[in-house]
Amino acid sequence: MMARSLKAKILVFAVFFIGIATGIFIANFYQTRVTGTREELNTGDRAQRAQRDVNKFHEYLGLNEEQRQQVNKILEETRSEFQKLRKETQPRFQAIQEESRTKIRAILTSEQRLKYDEFRRTRDERCKNRGRDSDRDHKVPNN
Repeated sequence: MMARSLKAKILVFAVFFIGIATGIFIANFYQTRVTGTREELNTGDRAQRAQRDVNKFHEYLGLNEEQRQQVNKILEETRSEFQKLRKETQPRFQAIQEESRTKIRAILTSEQRLKYDEFRRTRDERCKNRGRDSDRDHKVPNN
């Protein structure tokens, strides 16, 4: 009888512990994957994360100081090229995007159009805010 009681208590404790662990896992997953990383929430400083990633890359490859400087120069040049390409292709991208939105609006009811327009405004604002940080985020810090 005593062994059954002990087993029952252990089972209840195990179920309780698994529930807590699952809750922590889900909360962490939500915070890091759905709402952004913890660092974004706490500091909002993507430049620090970029620097940390570059440093990890350097350390992983075992680069000496000269190689680090050369890699940083290459990454900075590449970033500039990508920025130029983005500026060149942005008008075409926006035209295709606007055409798509016009076609979608054409098949919606007036009530749905209002909802769609509000949805687009919210999403566009979020992308616009994210875009303001993107130029700063992709800079390669010097070591």
